[in-house]
Amino acid sequence: MRIDLFIIDGQNDFCDPNGSLYVQNADKEVQKIADMLARLADPNISTGHKISKIHATLDSHHRLDGAHNISWKDGTTGKEVPPFTIVSHQDILDQKYIPAFYMGVWEGKVIPSLEWAKNYTKALEDYGRNPLCLWPPHCEIGTHGQCIHPVLNKAYNNWCDITKGWINFITKGSWVWTEHYSAIKADVPDPTRPETQLNAAVVNDAANADIVLWGGWASSHCLRWTAKDAVDMFGKKDNEFVKKSVFLTDVAAHVVSPDQSLTDLFIQWKEEFFQEMKDRGATLTTTTKFLT
Repeated sequence: MRIDLFIIDGQNDFCDPNGSLYVQNADKEVQKIADMLARLADPNISTGHKISKIHATLDSHHRLDGAHNISWKDGTTGKEVPPFTIVSHQDILDQKYIPAFYMGVWEGKVIPSLEWAKNYTKALEDYGRNPLCLWPPHCEIGTHGQCIHPVLNKAYNNWCDITKGWINFITKGSWVWTEHYSAIKADVPDPTRPETQLNAAVVNDAANADIVLWGGWASSHCLRWTAKDAVDMFGKKDNEFVKKSVFLTDVAAHVVSPDQSLTDLFIQWKEEFFQEMKDRGATLTTTTKFLT
């Protein structure tokens, strides 16, 4: 039996309490994944482990990113916009918030930043993606925050040593002009930038597995959109890929915001996501119950 495991963004900025975008409880949840991987080692099978492949995504951002709060200013006061600010298309039309940078890139063309912001927020609405959220700078390329959490890194190394295999690391987020919650495609793909477009290869590869196992952070955002984009590649309703998908709900914390109403929205997104997957035929379980 082939089992593919997707671990979404198991990085220090999300999983360490000192991380710049710490997802509450993720520091405890990484240990649950490590414990599960240790339990599923099996010397009686040829590879030595019941997990056949690990696909590990890595959020990877430049400091000045279109979805980082330091890249925006209040249209009235000119002050930096605080983290966790939601920016709608109407907010841009009203110039409630404006980019702090002077130019943007849209479909390969350099344009004024305000024009980029109008195009981008409108595209998010048209594509049915999350509205633009301004995050604190996180997972900056080459920094400690971008690195894999030590507990997961040790578990990955143990799996590699047992199986003599390689982790399939998938980077996302380095094109600054679009959010990239999903490791399968950017929220607004740019036809001139291959790294933003549909990564059909990884989904088609995982489709050969008997079970596609999912966990990671956050279930309100990156786990949610990566899984949705993967299963939707085979149709918006029931399909064989979603039916072989298994979601580990005890390693899937949601983002917590200082604004409780926003946290409530993130919880709603998480719950709706899991319910949708279940309704479409996926299985919901936990790290301790999987294969027991």
